[in-house]
Amino acid sequence: MKDADRHGGEVKMANVTAENRTGGYADLFLTALCWSFVGLFTRSNACSAWLTSAVASLSGLLFLLVVVRPTLRFTKRAVLIGLANCVMSLTFIFANKLTSVGNAIVLQYSSTIFVIIYESIERHHLPRASKIGVVVMAFAGMLLFFLDELTAEGMLGNLLSIVSGAFFGLAFFMNAKPGALPMPSSLVGFAVASLGFLVVAPEVPTVSPMNWALMLGQGIVCSGISSIFYARGIRRVPAFSANMICMSEVILAPTWAFLAFGESFGRFAFMGAMLIVASIVINLVLDCRTTRKDEGPTGHILPCEGCESTR
Repeated sequence: MKDADRHGGEVKMANVTAENRTGGYADLFLTALCWSFVGLFTRSNACSAWLTSAVASLSGLLFLLVVVRPTLRFTKRAVLIGLANCVMSLTFIFANKLTSVGNAIVLQYSSTIFVIIYESIERHHLPRASKIGVVVMAFAGMLLFFLDELTAEGMLGNLLSIVSGAFFGLAFFMNAKPGALPMPSSLVGFAVASLGFLVVAPEVPTVSPMNWALMLGQGIVCSGISSIFYARGIRRVPAFSANMICMSEVILAPTWAFLAFGESFGRFAFMGAMLIVASIVINLVLDCRTTRKDEGPTGHILPCEGCESTR
C-alpha cells in the first residue's frame, strides 16, 4: 500500500488528478468484486449470523494488522464510521441468512439513495437533476433485476437489508470527506463486530473445519483485502460515484449465487442489468466532465463552492 494508507489512510480529495481518479475507479471495482462473495460465503456455511460476523471480522482485522500494518491513528469520525461499518456488515450477514442473495444485495443498494439524502441534508438543497435521474435509473434497474424475488417471504431479511443500505451509504458519505481515515475505521468496525463471540461462545466447539474455512475466507477476502482496495479508492472518488461503482456488486453477487445455488435469471433480470450498467456509465461520464471543468493548469482539482461535497 501507499504511504498514505499505511499511515492512517487519510482521505485527501483536493489534489486528485484525472489519472489518479481512474485508478480509484479500478480500486473500487475490485472492492465490489471482493464484497460480492459475502452472500456466497454466508449462505454456504451452516453457522449463525452472529458467529459468521464475528469470525469474518476478527480474521479481517488480523489480516489487516499483519499484512498492511497501518499506523493506529483514530479520530472521533473514524470511530463513528467504524460503528456504521459494523452495523452495515452485521445486518447484511443476517439478511443473507434470512432472505435470498438477490433480495439482500438489491435492497442494500438503496444506499445510493441514502448518499443523496445525506448530501442534500448537508447542503440544505436538492441534488442536481442529473444525480436524481441516475439514481432513479439505477434503482429501477435493481427492481427489474429481481422483480420476481421481491416477495413477502423473508420480510425481516428485506428490512435488515434496507437498514444495512442506510449505514452503507452513511459510511461512503463520511469516508469520502477530507480528513477521513478509511483504514482505521475498518479496524474499528471489525473489532466491534468481533465482540459477537460473546453472544455465541457455546456454538464455537460445534463448528466443522469446512465452516471455519468459509468464515475465515470471508474475513480475509471480503473484509481484509476489500478494505485495502476501498481505502485506496475512496480517497480519489466522490461518495456518489464510489457508491455507483460498487453497485456492480449487484450483478456480481447474484451471478455467484446462480453458479453455486442455481438462482436463475429471467428477462426482467437482463433488462435490469442493462439499466444498472447504463446508470454506472452515465454517472462516470458526468463525473469525468465535472472533473475536467474543475482541473486547473496543473491538472489538479480546484476546490470550489457548490462542487461535490466530497471535494
